[in-house]
Amino acid sequence: MDAVTLRLANADDGYALERLAQLDSRRRPPGPHLVAVRGGRIDAAISLRTGELIADPFQRTAELCTLLRCHAGTMLVDSEQAPPAPRRNPRPALAAT
Repeated sequence: MDAVTLRLANADDGYALERLAQLDSRRRPPGPHLVAVRGGRIDAAISLRTGELIADPFQRTAELCTLLRCHAGTMLVDSEQAPPAPRRNPRPALAAT
């Protein structure tokens, strides 16, 4: 039995998440993602925004999906209550005269 690591996805995981979504015949759900890593590869992931799962259909992933659901339960982000993302290039404020 391989060890399983659950962690937040980072910028380096984009390709692996895209590959996983394609294997699962789905679109990659919106991030942030909690991923299950087994044997050095991401075998399943859950969107912390929508709760949608993607998993490798060629691996045994039912237990990974259960783990992800349990751990993501307290981490899910409510998109309506989440603070808006900061603007990358804020506009300068107009001076009142």
